[in-house]
Parts: sequence; structure tokens; C-alpha cells
Amino acid sequence: MADPEHPPDTSKAADHVQHVGKSPIAAGKSATQQQVMATLTAVDVTIRRLDLLLSTAGGQERVLATVNYVASILHHLCASMPWIAVQTRLRLLARLKGRAASPAGKTGQTASKWASLSSLASETRCNLRLFGLLPLWIWGSETLKSPPADPIIHALTALQVISNVIYQFLENVAYLASKGVVSKRFVDKYGGIDKWYIWSTRGWFGHIFFEFFVLWRQHILRKRRLATQRTAAGNIETKEIKAEDKEALRLEIRSWRKSLVNNTIWAPLCLHWCLEKGIGIPESLTGLISFMAGAWSLHDHWAGTAKA
Repeated sequence: MADPEHPPDTSKAADHVQHVGKSPIAAGKSATQQQVMATLTAVDVTIRRLDLLLSTAGGQERVLATVNYVASILHHLCASMPWIAVQTRLRLLARLKGRAASPAGKTGQTASKWASLSSLASETRCNLRLFGLLPLWIWGSETLKSPPADPIIHALTALQVISNVIYQFLENVAYLASKGVVSKRFVDKYGGIDKWYIWSTRGWFGHIFFEFFVLWRQHILRKRRLATQRTAAGNIETKEIKAEDKEALRLEIRSWRKSLVNNTIWAPLCLHWCLEKGIGIPESLTGLISFMAGAWSLHDHWAGTAKA
């Protein structure tokens, strides 16, 4: 007879009843469903982040620029002699093994498609930049209303605004003339479309040129500020405030370095486009160099969508 205060343990029997009927096939389906749901969730998160990235003008420019440059890289890669040689060897091996080889002209078609995509992305960016004079006006207006405290940076910023206005205005006129919106006769009277594009790029190079001096001046001012802070280190400050100052300084230096890297990569390429004969940079490398210049900014824009 069982002790009424200690009834027999029926948990194992209950567990056995609960698991009756769960075959390996059912367990496999459950695992597959979980994988599918995890994949759909990851895709949903990625699409939401991409939508958030494209919701801003800066994000649109970064995405379109990336498509532009990557497509240009792939176009030149597919049209390069090493790639064609590799494709030729793969076709020969496929024939020796009795397999169907891809047509010889397929490589050229692929390169042409990448070139078309690069051109489409570039043209889309030009269309969006037709409104680029508006933010430049705001930049100039804010510079006049709330000028930088340092007079040197103030002067350099004013010169950058002027350089960018020249760049954007000339590009807009040249692009609209190429589409038949602006009279080509007027543009041809002053050198032609190509000449307007060259002078537009020179305006952009002016911004890059002055940016080096802005970065130099910011470096000098930061060193002076840090020296002053070290001198006043005896003042009472909480650890929390010091931690905030360190984080602010870290972000400031990171932003400064990003601008320096961007400027340093763009400078030779922009100079190459400023001159009618260039400085010898191969056309096949322009996409790669351009992508490198904007890679850091693309990373930061994408990382910012995760925080949101």
C-alpha cells in the first residue's frame, strides 16, 4: 500500500505521454520552420535598415555612389585581359570534360551590363544633385549668421562655399545642356560641355584643397585646447564629466581622421579629372579609388541605421 503522504512519482509517465507521437520528421519540420523564421527576420531587419538609409539624402547618395563605383569596378574587371584569360581557360576545361561551356561573347555582355548600371547610377546622382545649390545656400547662410569662432576657419569655410557653388552650378548647366534642357549653343560659346565639366571639377578640387587647411587648423586648435585642459587639470571635475570629455574627444578625432582619409583619397583623382590630359590614373582604377574614398562614410551611415 502506498504512503498517502508520499504518492508515487508520475512525472516520467506524463513526460512519456507528452512525447508520444513526436517523430523525427516532426522535429525536423519544427527546426526547419525556426530556420525559415530566423532567415525572414534577418531579411526584414536588413530591409528596414536599408529603407531607413535611403530615407535621407546622404544615405541615398552613399548607396547610389556605392552602386556606381562597384559596378564600374566589375565592368573593368570583366573586361580585363586576366579575367578574359581565366574565362577562356575555364571554357577549354569544360569542353575537355564534355560539359557545355558558356558562349565566348558572354563575358563582353556581362561587362557591358555592369557599365550600363554604373552609368545609370551616375546619371541618377547627377539628377539628384540638380538641387544641390539649395543646401549650399543654407551652408553659406549659416556661415554668415553664425560664423566659426576662429577667423582662419571662417575664411576657409567661406572659400569652400564659393568653390562648391561654382562646382554645382557649372555641373548643373553642363548636365542640363547634355539633356537638351539648356541651349548647347550657349554652352559651346564658352568652351563646350566637356570644358564646363572640367571647370566644375576644378571647383570641387578647390573644396578639397581648402579642406586640407581646415583640417590642419582644426588640429592646431585641438592641440591648444588639450594643452589648456592639462594646465587646468587641478580643477575639481567628476569622473563622469571626464569620461564624457574623453568620449567627445574620441569622436572628434575619429571624424577628423575620416575627413582626412576621404580628402587624401579624393585629391589625386579629382586633380586627374581637373586636367584635360589627366595625371596618368588609369580609367580602370577610378571606380576603386572612388569607392575607397566613400567606404568609411558608407560604414558609418549603415551603422547608424542599427542604432535607430
